[in-house]
Amino acid sequence: MTESLLNALSSPPADAAVEGMRPEVKEVVGGFAKALRTHLLYEGGGPALERFLETLRTRTAALWDKLDHLRLGVEEHHVTWEGHTVFHSEERSEDLAFLLYKDGIRELLLFPGFEAEELTHFVELLARIQRVRRDEEDLLTLLWDHDWLHFQYRYVEPLNEGVEVPAASGLSPRPVDEPPREDPEVVSSVSREDFQEALYFLDEAELRLLSAELKKEQDRALWMDVLNALFDRLEEGQPARQEQIVVILSDVLPTLLGAAELETAAHLMRELVGIATGGRLTPNVLRALRALFDQLAHPQTVTELIRIVEEGGASVSETALQQLFAFFPPEALGPLLRAGEIATAEAVRRVVQSAAERLGGANQEHLVKLVASEDDAVAAGAARLSGRLRVTAAAPEVARLLARESAGLRVTAVEALQELRTPGSSAALEAALEDGDREVRVAAARGLAVNRFTPARPKLEAALDSKRLRESDLTERIAFFESYGALAGEAAVPLLERMLNGKNWLGRRETPETRACAALGLGRVRHPSAERSLAAAAADPDPVVRSAVGRALRSLKT
Repeated sequence: MTESLLNALSSPPADAAVEGMRPEVKEVVGGFAKALRTHLLYEGGGPALERFLETLRTRTAALWDKLDHLRLGVEEHHVTWEGHTVFHSEERSEDLAFLLYKDGIRELLLFPGFEAEELTHFVELLARIQRVRRDEEDLLTLLWDHDWLHFQYRYVEPLNEGVEVPAASGLSPRPVDEPPREDPEVVSSVSREDFQEALYFLDEAELRLLSAELKKEQDRALWMDVLNALFDRLEEGQPARQEQIVVILSDVLPTLLGAAELETAAHLMRELVGIATGGRLTPNVLRALRALFDQLAHPQTVTELIRIVEEGGASVSETALQQLFAFFPPEALGPLLRAGEIATAEAVRRVVQSAAERLGGANQEHLVKLVASEDDAVAAGAARLSGRLRVTAAAPEVARLLARESAGLRVTAVEALQELRTPGSSAALEAALEDGDREVRVAAARGLAVNRFTPARPKLEAALDSKRLRESDLTERIAFFESYGALAGEAAVPLLERMLNGKNWLGRRETPETRACAALGLGRVRHPSAERSLAAAAADPDPVVRSAVGRALRSLKT
């Protein structure tokens, strides 16, 4: 440390400044305890942990506007600053102070810059110590192994507790003599059989019973036991305790989803609905519960859930997924629609779309708004669902999708307009006959035939002999000819018969592909004159034409 820094350390802030800063310091120290608990809960990862760490970094950085450093004293159940308690806990499982104190840490010194990277390392070391046995690692050794730039600590040797001579953090902790190791030959010579002749050794029946009880305990649904205990406290506790339990459950929910424990997550939501409708909760607790349900509507939650389910494959219950989706709020409709469009597993897509259909049917105004979403996947899912549910109010918004850049989205819009079957939607299909994408034009032509939108007949008739259609592929040409035959009816026979059997002034017929398309168009005309025109070409020498005529004649008889 530089001389100026040492001077700063020796000059404590004034009493008024201490009193003003104490809430901010308390927030920072409490943030360490929360970050540690979240790190243990989510096993070192997850968005919740990152949010806690980011908040802690921000609060720590804000201290340096008023402090040159932060010196924290560590007692058995307290953390102090300038003689004031800024952290206290009686429960050792959540006691940051006891975790530091038991390994000999008595003072922490934080300097500006600690929040950048060293803060995360410090929390990771604390979590690591919580997860291992005391004889495997100790906090002093882990701290000493790390090269700290903006952090110092003071400690006492575990065997010298009470000695008022703190050691500087730059010194390595004094090594402890290793206990004598057991002779492996002696250890290996001990077996269960050595005790079988003992007076109180278990007989075979007792061993089987003990084994069965052990397996029963290992297979016990621990999650359910823990959740049911929390539900009991939630129903019987005071409002402050109830709010604490809801906070715990809000952390448990993403953990269950991340572990693909869908049945347990559905059980959690089901019980909460029952408790909330029982009338035993205060408005504040009900609002906190509502926020828990809102977690399910977050796009990141839905996307991550779909990824986990798809990776789980057959191990994930489709029924459990359906049960869980039953508790998703209306705000989840958009994320569910998007998930239904991008899901790769058919079973998952089916369940997601079913959940979206339930929400969309009950919230049609919200569904119509989602059709205009800038997210193409959401817009496509909303348009598709609007058509399936026949939400005619969505027709104008679906028609506007025909101006979007994505050809796939425009195809979906055409299919939805066909399902909606309103005059406006059919008019939009007619306009789509001139779309720049071949798939959109084909879908529009077929949609007009299904909807029997006769006003589109002139445009289809003009397209049959156009240069663009003659240069298009066979699928598109067939779609236009069949749509024209279906819409024009008997009036289509003269034009189609001429193209099938007629000759031009040079005595030439149309190309085999055009004649075949004309035959298929006649196959959509339910009139005797169409059948006579087809019969005249039944023995045509060209196999393409002959095959199309046979197919058309069969369609007239069905």
